[in-house]
Amino acid sequence: MAMEKHFIIKESHHKAVTVLGFHPLRREILAGFEDGHIKSWDSETYKLVLTTHEHEGWVTDFLFWQEGKVMLSASNDGTIIAWSNSGGVADKIKLGAPVYVMAINIRRHQLVCGFNACIKVYGLDENRESGHYIKVRHPFISREHNDIVKCITCLESRVYSAGFDQKLIIYDSSSYPGHRGISKVFCNPQAHEAGICCLSLVKDTDNNTWLITGSFDKVVKIWSVDGKLTHRLDGFITTISDIVYVPNIKTVWIASGLPVASVFDPKSGENVSDFIGTFASEENEKYHLQCMKYIPEIGSVVASTNRRNVIVWRYNPYGCITSLKCKHAVESLTYTKKVPILIFSGGSDGQSNKWERLQTNHFMYSKETFLHAEAKTKLSQMKNEKQNRKPMANRLFLRNTNAPNQHKDQRGLTAPNQPHSNSALLTALFAEDLDLLLLGSEDGNIYVWGFDDNAVNALKNMKPVGMPDLVKKYAILLGESSISDCPAKIEESIMLDTKADSVTNRVAGFVCKTVLQAHSGCVTCLTLVGKNCGYDKTYLLSSGWDRRICIWDLQNQRLHDVFRNTSPDAWNILELACDGIVIDMDFSPKRKEFAYASSDRMIYIRRFSEKGSEMTLCNTLQGHEGEITQVKWNNVCPGWITSSEDGVIRIWSEDALHCSLVILTHGPVSALCIDKNNGSIIAGVQNIIKVYKPGTGKLVQTNIGHSDSVRSIIHVPERNQYISGSWDGTLRVWNAHSPIQKKKRPPKGDVHHSGDMVASIPDENQDIMT
Repeated sequence: MAMEKHFIIKESHHKAVTVLGFHPLRREILAGFEDGHIKSWDSETYKLVLTTHEHEGWVTDFLFWQEGKVMLSASNDGTIIAWSNSGGVADKIKLGAPVYVMAINIRRHQLVCGFNACIKVYGLDENRESGHYIKVRHPFISREHNDIVKCITCLESRVYSAGFDQKLIIYDSSSYPGHRGISKVFCNPQAHEAGICCLSLVKDTDNNTWLITGSFDKVVKIWSVDGKLTHRLDGFITTISDIVYVPNIKTVWIASGLPVASVFDPKSGENVSDFIGTFASEENEKYHLQCMKYIPEIGSVVASTNRRNVIVWRYNPYGCITSLKCKHAVESLTYTKKVPILIFSGGSDGQSNKWERLQTNHFMYSKETFLHAEAKTKLSQMKNEKQNRKPMANRLFLRNTNAPNQHKDQRGLTAPNQPHSNSALLTALFAEDLDLLLLGSEDGNIYVWGFDDNAVNALKNMKPVGMPDLVKKYAILLGESSISDCPAKIEESIMLDTKADSVTNRVAGFVCKTVLQAHSGCVTCLTLVGKNCGYDKTYLLSSGWDRRICIWDLQNQRLHDVFRNTSPDAWNILELACDGIVIDMDFSPKRKEFAYASSDRMIYIRRFSEKGSEMTLCNTLQGHEGEITQVKWNNVCPGWITSSEDGVIRIWSEDALHCSLVILTHGPVSALCIDKNNGSIIAGVQNIIKVYKPGTGKLVQTNIGHSDSVRSIIHVPERNQYISGSWDGTLRVWNAHSPIQKKKRPPKGDVHHSGDMVASIPDENQDIMT
């Protein structure tokens, strides 16, 4: 859901663009110029359709009159021209003074025009009984302004005006018979410190309405409809040249001498430009934006530049909602569904970030970095403690010294057991029941982050004395002992609030609790086996380049067991799970099996057991011609899903006995995710995200925005969003695929009768495999 650059009309004319418009009946984009020329382009093909020269001065405004079905253009030559639907002049109205702006008061059937130091109100005459579309004679004149009136807009019975005299005036159009004028109800004589050059009326889907003004004083102000200031927006480098509201993404675009528009949320007044990817690649453009116009009929924003280019941005429902920037490439993603929802990303620099969406708007996220140095400090502490202990009499698990303990990757990366300063976090997982963040690293360790217990206890044990208001305000953070002196109602509300622990934990923050050490190579995959599967503990399965599968007791944060191959011919490779490095792994709660993909182009499916020697092999999946990159279990449409560098996604039957569907992605798949609501397959194909229907393999959604390989994708069903991380150093948030609900098919043989014609019910739409 984003506005994306769609087309550029280069050097539209030899004179500067002064105003932009749109003809809804002809479906054409209009541009008026300094020399009086008007040009129109087809809104689909962007081909030049018409060039006219009827005005003798600057074209100052365009306005389409719906009832009269004519397009009006105004100029500082003192004329308003009504254009027919064929593109010719239908009426030319001379008003004798430069017209700077027009607006139609639909409720009063009037045309309100801005002149120098006055506003004139004309009656409309669609039948031209007076000889023109406008009743020129005896207009109502309001002289509240004393300089050029540059902006006028109407809302129901209200008329708003602003001009170079710094005034913002609100009028009421009288409703009693015989009176056709407007009367002032509010005037701010110094709304800005300089002349007001643009005014925009904003109305969102929540029935919030604002007025937004821009001025030569380089300031934008947001007002309520009754003229009260709500937000002041500073920091612009030059005059505010234009303001438009884009309802598709509920943001305001402001042009102020830059090649990109500044994007603001009108409700909070926050600058969300850094979180909107629309202008991410345009910061190096040479020419700055001047005029802008939002066209609701085609969901587009049209803007002109000082180079006389006309740029069109079009709404894409599959575009990126929010773009979050990281300092390094993103390798892994996970999230916690507890309120407030937190998103975690692991980077190539060994550091992870915690992202939390702000409540003020849906674009901005707060960022907290978990330093790699803190994790390394914890690791050093654990090693020192281990050295200080007495040596154990014997070890629980022994590796065969003759067996290979590492696997050299074909891509020429550093050997997995060689430590280096920047160890990427290749995989991430969040254990909801224990509130633990698990990060698998390139250095062979699993870093366990959790909420700071000391800070949590400190919050719960706080006992404010003599401050009942503060106790009530922060009651959700305090423990039961701290509120024992509070009224019973407060205590009861605390006990009933199930979110109290979650909020307290999040206020306390994260610390590195421990480091799980057992692997001798990169840890590439983690998967959880929870208590919901019938076990008395929460287990973690991990694997990687050393080809070992470790079983961890997460509750006690210790190694529980390792996989051991008990087959007679595996006496010398007891702990090796496959012939190649393990790349990915997932668990099936329904079948209590886990599958892992190996670089030997095989997928191994084993029965999970708390004992490593009892994890028997159930099946192997073969068919991919390239290295297998991902394996996932689909809980909605039960079955294993695998992807490979050969550009193929394979859907296997639930019992994994055969491949039921092959999907060609036309590129290597680097990330895979399953939609938790409808079972759709979300694949990262190079730098593009593709969503496939699980039953047919039909491509139903494509998300484009990343500039490098997509490394991880997660689905957040609580917000109906996909989140992707890429080597381009960004996280991007997308709208999830929502299948169109089909109407129930009537019983077979049922028909609709229409006169003598008999129309059969058509068959359901047949899906085509991509």
